[in-house]
Amino acid sequence: MHMNNIQEKHIKEYLDKNKMSLDEIQQAFLDSFTMNQVSNEEAAALMVSIMRNMMQMSHNADQLNELGIDPHKLSIDDVTQMMSIWCKEYAKSL
Repeated sequence: MHMNNIQEKHIKEYLDKNKMSLDEIQQAFLDSFTMNQVSNEEAAALMVSIMRNMMQMSHNADQLNELGIDPHKLSIDDVTQMMSIWCKEYAKSL
């Protein structure tokens, strides 16, 4: 299904209006993990899985492909190394 420009504009406006802060996103994860009594190991596996999925989204995959990285071929170690690099870079901006 292809959206027209008006539909895309309305969706973008809705998403912009309802965008959560990083603190709100973090709290939603923590609340869900707490309610479901997620263990440390399960949380780690979920975070890597989420990150792998994020890296394969088209806008993120394009960025990685430009660096010569195929996001569909990343191991757990590759994903966690990328997470570590990005976390350190993000922390510098705080």
